[in-house]
Amino acid sequence: MVRKTITINDNLFRSLELNQITDQYQSFSELVSNALHLLVEKQKHEHYKQAMIEASKDQLYIQDMRTIEDDFQYSDLEGV
Repeated sequence: MVRKTITINDNLFRSLELNQITDQYQSFSELVSNALHLLVEKQKHEHYKQAMIEASKDQLYIQDMRTIEDDFQYSDLEGV
């Protein structure tokens, strides 16, 4: 585990306390770790979203998706 010292804005810390967010964690380190984990997950989601937007503009990608869709159209109906 990596130890880092952080400085947090007084108003932000008061807001965390007023909203009882700090009470939900065993330590401030746990709160920060959890927040950073959520930030990383959000960033991954945004990168994936951007990649899908770019792919939707790529004609070769669109053709590949159509080919896959055509190849599997009958298997989607199995068990119906």
